Amino acid sequence: MRVQLILLIGLLLNSTVWANNEKEMQTLFEKYDAIVKYHEVEFVEEVFSQKFLKENGGKEEFVTKVLDSPKEKKPKKLKRILQSWKKGKVGKIIFAKVKDDEKSDPSQFVIVEENGKLKIDGTISDGH
Repeated sequence: MRVQLILLIGLLLNSTVWANNEKEMQTLFEKYDAIVKYHEVEFVEEVFSQKFLKENGGKEEFVTKVLDSPKEKKPKKLKRILQSWKKGKVGKIIFAKVKDDEKSDPSQFVIVEENGKLKIDGTISDGH
């Protein structure tokens, strides 16, 4: 009986953590879209890891690249669809697949935890 109770508590805690991570992951990709599609660059440090920014010339150069790219008009309800995500076997890496809509191919991202927050550390594919 005690073992069953411990397992039940473990499952409940794990599912709660999973739900919180999924909500955090969805928020991360909403901010990602805000940056790359709509040029809301105030979210750059919340969305991208320090390693990613450093590899892309630093925050200022990355922001310049974003602002130089074509800006999209904000749709009313279209959201990036979080298709799936799973933790990697080594370290605290998460692999996430997301889609812009039902018709597009999924983009694959590498997510890391930095200072207790999920952040994008790179891409595996861009969905095109």
